[in-house]
This record gives sequence, structure tokens and C-alpha cells, in this order.
Amino acid sequence: MLVNLKINNSSIKKNLEKIRSINKNMICVIKDDAYGLKIEKILPVLIKNNCNYFAVAYLEEAVKVYKILKNFKNLNKKNNCNVMTLNYVEPKKLEVAIKNGIEITIFSKKQFYDYIDILNNFKKNICLKIHIKINSGMNRLGFDENEVFEIIKEIKKINSEFLKDKKFKLEIISIFSHISEAENKTKTEKQVKKFEKILKIFDDNEIKYKYRHLQASPLLFKYEKKYNYDFCRVGMAIYGLEPLSYDVGLENAILVESKIINIREVKKDEKVSYGNKGILKRDSKVGIVAIGYAHGLPKQIENKKNCAYVLVNDKKANILGEICMDMIFIDLTDIQDIKIGDKVLIVGNKKSWKNKITLRQMAKWGNTIQDDVLTNFKIDKKKIFIIN
Repeated sequence: MLVNLKINNSSIKKNLEKIRSINKNMICVIKDDAYGLKIEKILPVLIKNNCNYFAVAYLEEAVKVYKILKNFKNLNKKNNCNVMTLNYVEPKKLEVAIKNGIEITIFSKKQFYDYIDILNNFKKNICLKIHIKINSGMNRLGFDENEVFEIIKEIKKINSEFLKDKKFKLEIISIFSHISEAENKTKTEKQVKKFEKILKIFDDNEIKYKYRHLQASPLLFKYEKKYNYDFCRVGMAIYGLEPLSYDVGLENAILVESKIINIREVKKDEKVSYGNKGILKRDSKVGIVAIGYAHGLPKQIENKKNCAYVLVNDKKANILGEICMDMIFIDLTDIQDIKIGDKVLIVGNKKSWKNKITLRQMAKWGNTIQDDVLTNFKIDKKKIFIIN
């Protein structure tokens, strides 16, 4: 295979152990097809590492998770798995959520009342499991403080009516929020205070819920156990993406490789690739590698002052000229014993090698974030391998 991605099971296991040393209760975020790594590849690894609570973006992903879970015979009632959606679920799809026991995040009055209208038309004795999201300052999704009183009143009314005629009820699984800038202590503390103030409103009104959670990967590692609550929600940390501006000791679990498909000698002042920026400053041995922006390699890393590079035989080979749709040019001039078919490391590290390329480094070259780099790799699931 010309392009493949490897997921290191032992690295994920070590990252999970590190997370559990801070907060043993976690919701594993596998949204957007497990950060592009494919749910069907990542979920079995997490199950085998004793994870049983998952968060996805969309309802369709939640259904996919439950289909995969059916293949795990070792799951029983005692360690049954739960799945919550984080993004919007269309009201017309609520029946699918209820039938599958999928937990839905509710974050706005419009969404809340749209759901009530749909639920009023359902048969009796149904229960919608919900997570109530609070806007503590990110201003993306979530109820503001002044909206909470109205929602509480409506929830009380709905659940009291259920006791009378068994029509439908809302089971509140959790109340949660999201921190926008974990490394900014002042802003974080302001958000935490707002979250706790709104939690108190629910408590004072005797609204029953099971859990509270606030930590995503950055908050977890910045303040450790300070904001534990009942759960942490971790996504990037599982795969070894460093969640802060400094390293916290996670192990990279992702490796992307390709192959050299051609080698040619090109004279000084000649051009490689498209445009007029790939002018060689010396006679060069140029390798062509079978990966490009169609595979998700960020085109923004080309022609940088601090050259982006790949690794060949543990040696750095600078990327030359513009990145093509499915090929790149690399400088092999100073690397010995190279032949067509040799592997090229795009992202990751090998045990016997001194050098590595982290997703953070790739993101820095591309002036973006690690999550953006990872989720954009477009690699067929048949070319994604789990290794130990």
C-alpha cells in the first residue's frame, strides 16, 4: 500500500492510564469518525482497555457505535456501554435515539421545544435520555443562566405529567459545559463559577440528574484533579495529541507512512513541482513520494522558511516545491542507500529511530491545530492498521 496509517494500541493504553491517574471516570470522545481514525478501528481498542462511555458528534455515529458493540460478547449489564451525542440531532430522528437508548445533548430553547412537540405525538411510556449543556462563556452551544429557569419549569411539568398518565419523561443524565481557553486561568475560573452557579439553580429546584462534567483534555491536564466532577471528556489525549502548549507526557499513537515511487537527479536552478517556487539551490537527488493534499497532507506546509520535512531511514528529507494532489517532492541528496519502494514517515515515530514528526509539528508548519491535521487525513479504513 502506498499510503497507510498505523494506530499503536500500547500507546493508547498508556495514554488512558495517564488520564485515569487524574480522573478514573472518562467519556471517550470518538466524534467525527474517531478524529478521522474510523470508529470501527478505534472502538474495539477502547473497549479492550475497559472504556464504556462514549461521545460522538451525530446520531448516525451513535447508531454505528451500538452496531459495533453488539459484536462484543464480553459486554454485560454490569459494564454496559453508554453513548451520547454532542451535536444537533434533528427532531424527526428522536425515535431512533429512543429505540437505541442513545443519550442526546440539549443546548437551546428552540431545540428543547421542538423535541417536546415531537414527543407529544409518540406513544406512552417513553423516555428520552438527555444531557443539558450550559453556556459558561464559550458562546457556542448551551443554555444561558436566564434560560435555565424556564427549562427547569418545563422539565418539572413534563415529568409530573408522566407520573399521572405515563406519556413521556425526560431523564437527565448530566449537566455539563465546555471550557474555551484552559490555559487562561482567569477566564477558566470565570467559566467554572458560572457553571457552578447554574448547577446550584438545578439543585435548588430539586431537579434530579446523575452526573456533572466540565473537563476536556486541556482542562484535565492543566489543573489535574481540581475540576474532576463526575467525568472527564477526552478525545485528543487518547491518541497522544498534546492538549496544552507544553508537553504533558502523552505517547503519540499515530503513524502515517508512504513510499518513494521515483528518484531523479535534478540540476541546480532547475524547477520541481508546480509554480515557480521550487527552484533548486544545488544539484539534487529528488524523491517522489505517493502522498499529497488529497490524502489530507496540509498544502499549507509547502515552501515554508523553516522547511517541512519527512523522514527516510531516520534522516530528515525536506519537502521541495508545491505539494501535489497525490505526490510530494523530497530532497534525498544527503541521504545514502535510498531506493524506489523505501518507506517514508510522514507523521509519527519508530522505536529504533531518534527522529520523529509529531502532529503538533505538522500543525505548526501548516499554521493550524493538531486536530485539524489528524481529522483531514483521508485514508481508507482498509489501510488503517492496529499495532501493539
